[in-house]
Amino acid sequence: MKGAISLKNIWTGRNEKRISPLPLLIFGMAAVFTVMSLSGSEESGRLYRQSSVKDSIVRAASLCYAAEGAYPESLDYLSENYGVRTEYEEFTVHYSYAGGNIPPDIIVTPKVKGN
Repeated sequence: MKGAISLKNIWTGRNEKRISPLPLLIFGMAAVFTVMSLSGSEESGRLYRQSSVKDSIVRAASLCYAAEGAYPESLDYLSENYGVRTEYEEFTVHYSYAGGNIPPDIIVTPKVKGN
């Protein structure tokens, strides 16, 4: 058998088993694939959460505009009157008020992890 590794029995000194490196290669490739897919799914999950935060703030601002006739001046107003969560461990929310009838600029960015 080409490419196989033979093992010697330590008591008899005879070659008794042949092990092909193919299963080890397949296992190694599967391990690498698993690690790579997990790191990709973590990034995907963070992007989804970031998008959800922005969507909830935009939805609340639009609801405020529909109910009150003007967009809220601050994120705190949305928090107090519309129940929007404004403190996030992994994101920073930038809310820029432009005027009563102009939709605010809402930017959600990941926080930079400090040392």
